[in-house]
Formats: sequence, structure tokens, C-alpha cells
Amino acid sequence: MMEHIYPAFERGRIMKKELLWALRDYSYSTLQTRYRDHADGIITGCRVRAEGDMLCIGQGMIKCADFIFLITGEERIPYAPTGEYESLRFRLAGKEELPDYTRYRTEFVLDGHLERGANEIELCRFKLKEGARLRTEYKDFYDIQTEYDTVNLAHATWSAVGRNTLSKEVTDYFARKVLECGKAADADVQFAYFLLQGQEAADYYILTDYIRRRTGGDAGDGQMDTVTAFHKLEKILDGIRKGSGAYRQNRADGERRMIVWD
Repeated sequence: MMEHIYPAFERGRIMKKELLWALRDYSYSTLQTRYRDHADGIITGCRVRAEGDMLCIGQGMIKCADFIFLITGEERIPYAPTGEYESLRFRLAGKEELPDYTRYRTEFVLDGHLERGANEIELCRFKLKEGARLRTEYKDFYDIQTEYDTVNLAHATWSAVGRNTLSKEVTDYFARKVLECGKAADADVQFAYFLLQGQEAADYYILTDYIRRRTGGDAGDGQMDTVTAFHKLEKILDGIRKGSGAYRQNRADGERRMIVWD
């Protein structure tokens, strides 16, 4: 038989050590259990914006080295134009196990290393020219991958069950653009609703299966990286705007199948 203890938060009650332990275990275990099967990456939040010569990183949750880190306040890191790609990453700098607690040391770093090191999570990358302003607002979906002066989210490390997936901000932007298009077929509209209703990034396997079915790809498309997934979504959006429909183009009319999301 299991026992579950939850303190009574009432005036005059004394918080005994057993109750504090119960509260500690509950709050800590909930997150670790909830995201046990997720890959390391951004779980939610951590939106990046530029303010003057500072990059501002919003509140969020990041899983790194199988531990959930809460970013409870806005973090700021200076940046400057270099004309070369710079990568903004979250890094677990050290872990120290002490008798009474475990201390994790983390930091946000910005440099020209585009390959993630051990225990690093990429938030974005950009290439800023001298005299230009870094943009975090986009003209259209394709603009997310504009080479210069734009925060590029296609390489961001987002967490999903089993493996990394495309940024929540990217898929939400795609979904909103689909819904703006009067020529969108029901299957595309339903998928857009699916993307927008979630609080976390889209499951990688659902995302790539939609792409595969929508483009007529094969099972090998299920191994695509996030940049490839971005470009395929870009082509799908272009096709929707041109009225190509929500079906694989190599199917005969009698073989067409609609994608339905519960």
C-alpha cells in the first residue's frame, strides 16, 4: 500500500519536516516524471527577443542532461554584429553533488560554434551585419530562415517524446499562415488546429508523418532533421496558397485519403 501526504496550508499549522519532505518530493518528482521520456531540449517558453544590444530570453523550461531546469526570470546576454553566424545556447556548465543537495551551474552562451557540445541546447542562431538591427518578427514563414539580421529558429533544440522536434514558435507560425489561407483544405486546417492547441512542441513523429503524407514522401522522411522539416513545411504552405490541396499529388482521385486529427 502507498501513502501520499500533502500539507494543509492553513494559518496556525506547523510545517513539520515530514510535510516539507512530502512537498519537496511532490514538486520535484512531478516535472521529472512528466518529461521522463522527452529528449533533451526546450520544453516550453524561452522566447528570444532583441532589445538594444542585448538578447532577452524569456521564462521557460529546458531539459538538459536528463534534468528539468526552470528559467524563472528573463535572462539577458549581450550581442554585437560579426557578419558570421552566432549560436545562442543553454549550457550545463557543471554538476556538484553535496551531502545536502546537488548544485547545477548553468549559463547562456553566444558564440560562433554552431555544433552543440555535450549538455548544450540551442535556442537560435543569426548572422548580423554591421549597422543592421536583429529581427525577431517575420514577414512570412520563409523569412524565419533569412540569412542575415534575422533570428533563425529552424536549428533550435526542442524537446519531444523520444527525440528533438521543430520549434513550437515555428510550427505555430506555420499553422497561423495556413489558417489565413482561404484555399486550405480541411486536413491542413485540422493539422493547424492541432499545432496551435498544444502547449508544447509538436511530436516529431506526428509532424514528419504529416509532411510525408502531404508531400508524397517515403518512410525515410521520418528521419529528417529540423531544417529539412522546416523547408518541407515551407513548400507545403506554398502549395496550399496555390490551391494544391491536402493530398499526395501522386495519388489518383479514388485513392485520396484525408488526414483527420482527434
